[in-house]
Amino acid sequence: MNTLNKISDSARYARCIQTSKRVRWDLDEDVIRGRRFDAGHKFLPDGLSLADAFTTLSADEKRFVSQIQGRTYANVFGLVERFITAKVLELSQDHC
Repeated sequence: MNTLNKISDSARYARCIQTSKRVRWDLDEDVIRGRRFDAGHKFLPDGLSLADAFTTLSADEKRFVSQIQGRTYANVFGLVERFITAKVLELSQDHC
């Protein structure tokens, strides 16, 4: 029974790889789509930013803090993504 599952998983993985080679992602066209970052808006919602907790800041300063936090949040996700890739490669070495 495990052999059948293994064959099925291998076939699905091979099909996934073949499909991924046919697809070309372009960040500007597929994700950004002509949109621009507007410095007049917050980058994070108030629930994540908590910039309103800074009672001594003006509205513009709170927006700027939200933008700083949004960029930091994106960088943390980038680091997590790199860690996951490295960990998967490390763990897969045992199965080669």
